[in-house]
Amino acid sequence: MTARIIIIATLIILCSADLFAQTNSAPVTKKRRFAVYAGIGPNYYFNNLVVGKSLVNELNYSFSARLMWEPEHILSVGIETGYYRLYSLNTPEPTHAHIANSAIPIQLVLSMKFLKNYYFNFSMGQSILLNKVNSQSYGNFDASTWSLADFSGTLGYRHRFKSRISVGGEAKFFYSTGFVDRNIALLLVGGYKF
Repeated sequence: MTARIIIIATLIILCSADLFAQTNSAPVTKKRRFAVYAGIGPNYYFNNLVVGKSLVNELNYSFSARLMWEPEHILSVGIETGYYRLYSLNTPEPTHAHIANSAIPIQLVLSMKFLKNYYFNFSMGQSILLNKVNSQSYGNFDASTWSLADFSGTLGYRHRFKSRISVGGEAKFFYSTGFVDRNIALLLVGGYKF
């Protein structure tokens, strides 16, 4: 009987010692599951125009922003938008017009991390396509339309500082089905977890 009491008392003491060790450990940090990212950089337009192909300025700029839900797994989801200047061109005299086509995507994003700091994003959704024409002879013409099935793919690198702020770079391919426009952008990206 005494041996059983000693064994039970020893087990209770050992179990409680483990519990006390857990309560005295470092404080648990708050898990931050949402993050916002913004990036800006140059892009290259894959020229598919037939008329005025030689007049196209293929080097332009892109801005991207996304809000992500990032649980403690390799997959995360979110929504992305931005402003992508697809191309611009200037026509010669006598019309001397400036034409600029841009896209504003509104897409759902699925992101997957691999290795430690690398990730791949796949986005799909709609885009607003903007066409602006400024002509000295004929005035200004602006038009917009929806492109209903656009997508983009992103390969990126992110370095996180103090678990909340991150800086990185992305190579982003964008495809618009509206007028079969394609471009690739190199973006400098900053992020903040909240």
